Amino acid sequence: MNIGTEAEKKFAKIGEYWDDAIVNKFIELLHKYKGFFPTNLLDLKGIIGDLGIMKITLKLDTKPIKQRPYHLNTKYKEKVHLELDKILEECIIEPI
Repeated sequence: MNIGTEAEKKFAKIGEYWDDAIVNKFIELLHKYKGFFPTNLLDLKGIIGDLGIMKITLKLDTKPIKQRPYHLNTKYKEKVHLELDKILEECIIEPI
């Protein structure tokens, strides 16, 4: 299988490269070990407690970069707002 350059890479579905037998084995494996994979945002919240609060240290003598927000395709806009609302609700991010 030719991977290609970084510019050519894309997300793939598991069925694109594997036959049905391998996909079924993979699904069985995921079901067997489903306790290791979080299924909702509440499960991910424990990461914050384990690692502490993440902070980004900024240099005081640098100027902020000002950029216009890019336009979001209208068919994705509602999905993005729903996901942002979810992670705001779970206190994974906070507004500034």
